Amino acid sequence: MNKFLYEYSSNVFSQNGEDGINQEIFKLLGITSGVTLEIGACDGFHCSNTANLWSKNENFKSILIESNNTFSGNLKEVEKKYQNVQCFHTTVTKENSLEKIIDESKFEVIEDNFVLCSIDVDGSDMIVAESLGKYKPKVLILEPNGCFIEKTNPIGTTILEWITWAENTPYEFIGMSGILDKEPGNMYFIREDLKDNFKVTEDEWKYRGILVTKGKKPGGMNENLK
Repeated sequence: MNKFLYEYSSNVFSQNGEDGINQEIFKLLGITSGVTLEIGACDGFHCSNTANLWSKNENFKSILIESNNTFSGNLKEVEKKYQNVQCFHTTVTKENSLEKIIDESKFEVIEDNFVLCSIDVDGSDMIVAESLGKYKPKVLILEPNGCFIEKTNPIGTTILEWITWAENTPYEFIGMSGILDKEPGNMYFIREDLKDNFKVTEDEWKYRGILVTKGKKPGGMNENLK
């Protein structure tokens, strides 16, 4: 993969091009089946980073987690229609961790078949990510809050904070979704045993296709840090 991730952006259900990026990453890694996990799943489809996989291919199973009562009825209907989906109406915390929820899932989740985890809870995303515990998905999608170092949500996680966090995990930052010069999206991390498939990891992390909010760029650098 020689391009920046955002250059593969396209949407079916996703918001910032994640569907197209997921397809390209899976193609590169030869992934045609597996378990996905989405936290902040909404109604199962709205702005989903996984629905384009499990709704069209029964070889992909998915665990969907949503805490908002507004969407609980929708998720129940999704679970009835799709046998390859299991929905949890709950809030992820340190005590009610992702590791615990995955353990209770009807799906067998192992290192080889856990292909994608997307986390978007508009707040304590880092606590949620850390609660994966023993589970290490191949691809990890994380939402940055605000910009490079500035926060719009005091409990959110900036781009720089996610980069720093990843240094102590088995994950390597490989780029972002979004539209160049218009809209930044999510950050993508790859499990370190797979990073050699991504040429961009040979460069400093600052030059791996970071997109930042217009007008909030780090000093002395281009808005998109190409």
